[in-house]
Amino acid sequence: MNKLIYPLITSVLLLTAATCFALDPHEIVKKGDEVANAPKDAHILSTMILIEGDGKQSERKSEMYQKGTEKRLVQFLSPADQKGIGFLTLPDDIMYLYLPAFHKVRQIASHVKNQNFAGTDLTYEDLSEFELAEAHRVELIDETGEEWVIKLFPNDTEGKDYTYLHIHYRKDNNYPVLVEYFNSSGAVWKTIERTELQKISGYWTAKKLEVKNIEKNHSTINRIDKVEYDLGLDDSIFTKRYLMRTR
Repeated sequence: MNKLIYPLITSVLLLTAATCFALDPHEIVKKGDEVANAPKDAHILSTMILIEGDGKQSERKSEMYQKGTEKRLVQFLSPADQKGIGFLTLPDDIMYLYLPAFHKVRQIASHVKNQNFAGTDLTYEDLSEFELAEAHRVELIDETGEEWVIKLFPNDTEGKDYTYLHIHYRKDNNYPVLVEYFNSSGAVWKTIERTELQKISGYWTAKKLEVKNIEKNHSTINRIDKVEYDLGLDDSIFTKRYLMRTR
């Protein structure tokens, strides 16, 4: 074989093999969804720190129940003026907010799910979004030895507070560690970073989540104090009646 042709053929074969084994960006996002949603259910106790632009801080304790990819209930345990405020998300994009002061549960319309939950930097969508792969068009925009960076465009823009996202996925476990929210001008206005990753009961878990609203100069840190997985949670937890229960 011609000595000039052989290296060329070898290079083409290596390039073809690398292409075959490269992950499709949609597959990366899908695997990220699977890792983040791996537990059958979860019960989580957390400490939430709200940080103002001037450095002033306030603390809240919260409790969360989650089952599958479509049911989640979040409720504040303290301080007294926040106790009982809760949020429930159910299949088919159904969401409820409970304010104890009014003894009333109200349904949240899909077009306002980009509003913040009870003064935190987490929106109703942040608290209810589970599966990104099916809700976005995606493309790989960067890659390092440790991460993939995927750009996601929402298929449905109603109620979205972003034009597109950049999500950083770890290559060793596909966990989404950083989400950057871009506005219509192409500027990052919010970030969600997940750190202190460890395996708990066989599931990758971020013990710390930090949300930064760059536009408002405000941030929220959520630290997990206790987490339990695969408890066999009953569906009665994910109801308006349970949301209104007396604690």
